[in-house]
Amino acid sequence: MAAESSSTPPHYVRNATALALDTAFFHTALNFISTTTVLLTFLATLTRSEVWIGVASGIIGSAWLLPQLLVAGMAARQTRMKPMLVKAVWYTRPILLPLALAVWWLAPQRPSLVFGITVLAVFIFFVGDAFASVPWFALLGRVLPPRRRGRVIGAGQVLGGLGGVGAGMVVRQILGNPQQFAYPGNYALLIVIGLLIFTLSSVAVLFIREPERPAATEIAPPLGQLMRSMPALLAGDRPFRRLVITKLLLGFTGLSSSFFVLYATHRLGFQAADTGYFITAQVIGGVVAGLLLSYVQDKWGPLRHMRIMMVIALMPPICALLAGFGHGRWPETTGPLYMALYFFFGVAWSSMSWPFFNWMLEYAPDERRPLYIGLTNTLGALTMIAPAIGGLLVRYVSYPAAFAASIGFALVAMALSFGLPSTRQEGVQSQEVG
Repeated sequence: MAAESSSTPPHYVRNATALALDTAFFHTALNFISTTTVLLTFLATLTRSEVWIGVASGIIGSAWLLPQLLVAGMAARQTRMKPMLVKAVWYTRPILLPLALAVWWLAPQRPSLVFGITVLAVFIFFVGDAFASVPWFALLGRVLPPRRRGRVIGAGQVLGGLGGVGAGMVVRQILGNPQQFAYPGNYALLIVIGLLIFTLSSVAVLFIREPERPAATEIAPPLGQLMRSMPALLAGDRPFRRLVITKLLLGFTGLSSSFFVLYATHRLGFQAADTGYFITAQVIGGVVAGLLLSYVQDKWGPLRHMRIMMVIALMPPICALLAGFGHGRWPETTGPLYMALYFFFGVAWSSMSWPFFNWMLEYAPDERRPLYIGLTNTLGALTMIAPAIGGLLVRYVSYPAAFAASIGFALVAMALSFGLPSTRQEGVQSQEVG
C-alpha cells in the first residue's frame, strides 16, 4: 500500500467541501437524466424494441469506460490534475442543451432521429465524464488522506441523495401532468434542469486547491504502448488482476438493470410518472449508500465495503423476480417490492464502484494510480455488451431470465472477491512489472 501521511493536508477543509459539493450536485443532477429510469422511459416512447433499448444502454454505458486508458496516459504526464478535470466538465456537459432542443422540436415527428441524437448526446456527455473521472480520482487521492475519503464523499452522496429525493418529486410532477407539461417538452425540461444543476457541480471543482507534484513521466505514453503494457501489468500483479475480473463480473449484473423500468411499465401496470417514485426510492438508497460508505470505508476498508455492495447488488433482480411472481396473486405487493428494488438499486448504483476505486487508491502508489484506474475502467467497457445480452434475453426468453442472469454474475463476483487481499494489512502493495 502506498505510504501516505495521516496528517491533515493543506487546504483540507476547502477541498473536502468542494469535493463533497461536486459529488452532491452531480448526483442530484443525474436523476433528471437518469439512464435507469427517465432516459429509458423516454427512449421507450421512440421505439418498442427491447433489443435497441439494450444496445443504446450499452453504448451509453461504454462512453464512460472506453476512453479511460487514453485519459490515464494523458494524466500520467500532468503535474496537476485540476486543469484536466475543469476542461472535461466545462467542455462537454453543455451538450445537454442542444439535446433538450432536439427532443422538444423533433421527437413527435422524427422519433428514430431523436433516438439516435439522444444516444449520441448522452454518449458525448459521459465521454466527458470519463475524461473527468481519472483526474478526479487521482486528485481525490492527493488532497484527502485515506481515512477521511469515505466521510467526505459519503457526505456528498448523502447531500446528493437528499437533492435526489426532491428530483424524484419534480420528475413525477412533470411526467405525471401531461396537461401542464406536454410530451415531449416534459422530457426536454428535465434535461434542462439537469444541465443547470450539473453546472453547479462544475463550479464546485473550480474551488479545489491542488498541491503540485512531479509527473511520473515527462512524455505521456502513446495509447498503443499503454495497450501493449496491459497484459504485462495484469500478468505481473495478481491481486490487481483478480480485482479487475471481480469488477467485470459484478458489472455484468447490470445486464438486467435497463429493463427494471420497462418490466414495470410493460408488464406490471406502472405508468411513466411512477418513475418519480422509483427515483425517490433510488436516491434514498443513495443516501444510505453515502452513510455506508462513510462508516464502512473508513472503519474497515474497501474490501469489506466491496462485499457488502455485492450482497446489495443481488437484491434488485431478486425483488424484480418476486414482483413478477406476486403480481397476479398478491398485486398489493408489487408496489412495495418495486420501491424496495429501486432502494437497493440506489444503494448499489451509488457505491458499487467506490470500493474498487478506493482499493486501488490505497493499493497503488500515487504516480501509478491513473494507469490502474484507467486500465480498470477501460477493461470495464466489456460490460457494454451486458444490456444488449439482457435485451436478447428479454426478447427471446423472458424478463425473469435476464434477472436470474444478473443474480448469477453477482454470486460469481462475490466468490472471487474472497481471494483479494485487504489493503489495510501491512505489506500489501502493488507489484512492479518488470
